[in-house]
Order: sequence, then C-alpha cells, then structure tokens
Amino acid sequence: MRLNLSQLSAALERGLAPIYVVAGEEPLLVLEALDTIRAAARARGFAEREVLDAERGFDWQRLLDTCHSPSLFAPRRIVELRLDVLPDAAGSETLQQLARRPAPDVLLLVAAGRLEWKTRKGGWYAALAAAGAELYFEAVTPAQLPVWIEQRLRAAGLQADEEAVQLLADRTEGHLLAARQEIEKLALLYPHGRIGVAEIEAAVADSAHFEAFDWLDKLVAGDARGAVRALGRLREEGAELPQLTGALVFDLHNWLAAIAGGAVRAPRRRQALFQRAAARADASRVRGWLRDCARIDALAKGSGTQSQAWEELLTLALAATSAGPAKAPV
Repeated sequence: MRLNLSQLSAALERGLAPIYVVAGEEPLLVLEALDTIRAAARARGFAEREVLDAERGFDWQRLLDTCHSPSLFAPRRIVELRLDVLPDAAGSETLQQLARRPAPDVLLLVAAGRLEWKTRKGGWYAALAAAGAELYFEAVTPAQLPVWIEQRLRAAGLQADEEAVQLLADRTEGHLLAARQEIEKLALLYPHGRIGVAEIEAAVADSAHFEAFDWLDKLVAGDARGAVRALGRLREEGAELPQLTGALVFDLHNWLAAIAGGAVRAPRRRQALFQRAAARADASRVRGWLRDCARIDALAKGSGTQSQAWEELLTLALAATSAGPAKAPV
C-alpha cells in the first residue's frame, strides 16, 4: 500500500500495518512520517523501540534475531531499521523473508534516504511495501515549495497572500525544516490571523534563523573557532535550543547522505560543504552525534537543565568540527 503524508493519519486510525518502509529525498518529511507512525504504535501498546543501523558489513542475522526474540519488558515492540547503504544479497533476502512472514507483535519500520526508481520497483522494497505500507518523499522543487508552505500555514491557522508565501520560500531557501520552524513562530505571533509581507519580514528578519545557518555552515565546514563564536552569540541572543538541535539533525542527515553518496537536500551553495564533510567523519560517528542531539533536546526541555544542554551542544560542535578525515575501509 502506497501512502503520502496527508493520508497517513487516516490510514493509521484504521489500523497498523506490520511493516512500514519510509524513505525519500526530504529528511524532514521522512522524520515526520516516522514520528507519526511511532506515536500511533505507542498508543496501541508498542512500548519498546529497538533501533538498528544497517551500514556496510551489517550482520543481517541480527535483524532476524531482534525481530523474533521475545522482549522481557514489552509484549509489543517497534524494530526500526535505518538503511545507510542499500541491502546486499543477504540483506535483500532477509527483508523479503520478514515481508513473507512478519514477526508477531513487532512493528518493523525501515527508514532510508534517497532511493533510485529501479530499487523501489522490485526486490526487498516491493516486498516490504506489499506486506505493509510505503511512503516515499520526492524532493520538493522550488516551484512546489510555495504550495507546501501555503498548506503548512493553513494547517497552522494562518492565511497569507501569494507575495508573502513567496517571500517565506525565498528566505528559507528550500530548507523545509527552516520553513516549518518559521511557520511555527508565525503561528505564535499571529494566531488565527492573516499575514502579509510586512509580517514575514518582521518575524523572519528579527529571528536568529540566519545566524543559526551561519553556525551550521561553520560546523559542517570544520571551522571550530567560528562555530564556537557563532554558538556563543546564539546563546547570548536567547536562541531556542530545540530549534538549533532540530536544524542540526537535518544537517547531520544530509551529512550521512553525502557519506553514502546519496542526494543532499540543501541549497547549492551548501552542498559542497557536505561533500567535503563526508571525508572528515564516517557514518557511525555522525549517527553518534544524532543520538547526542536527542539527548540535548531532552535536556533543553527539562527543568533546570538548560545550561547543561548548551554545554553538551558546545561539546558536540567541537567534536564535529574537530573530526579528522574518515578512515578508509579495511
């Protein structure tokens, strides 16, 4: 069964499929779909989640063991497989085996980035989609972005004229996560209101949005001193930590895509940054920084842990900018 994001909630209300494969060229939309599926699963008693990262050399028997081994803590579990590389012959057979005989009381989520059309037409992908449901997100083109932004504004209770929508599209440069964050802020500033160019200019220009991008550029480029200074300015100006970690998560997924040779969803001026960054760190290190982001986000939302969250983010930034060249595979 093939779904898009607008169909997903209604499909989940009807019931959970045993398998979901979620992939595409827009990391934000992939993450939103996965979050929606996880929330629906938790509401139905899937209380435990196990995450496996399938990189080069992954032991596919581990996936079978994880799916078929009973849990000591929860009768129903989510097993999430993140594909950093395409499955080899053993991986393809394992996934098709799970498609033929889904593990009882297990929800299998398979997440990936950009996949070629041929990959999606057969083999493991088609088997998983036939056994459950698939969501694949094509890249949002510059021509489609204003429509996407207008839909998100409407969902947030806002109305905007065509010029205002185009201005927001131009300001966020095709970065869906940045657009979502700006829309969330606009909804707080102008609840249930109509906004125009003046409101967009006031809200977006006064934010730390562009300084956040400056910080991210320096982090991805490996400029430790510049990244530390930029992060310090953001902290002094009262930037919201969840917005910074959210933007960093988006960039780390682009970093992983560059390492895997996939599509990098970033403005052209930034794509070269990720290609160069791919030589400085391997996929396992970048995934470790993603886990750090989740911990920092939790600290940022906790009571009395803001200072610790900022220190942890600084530590992550230093690790990412100081990473040496990735080791060549043996």
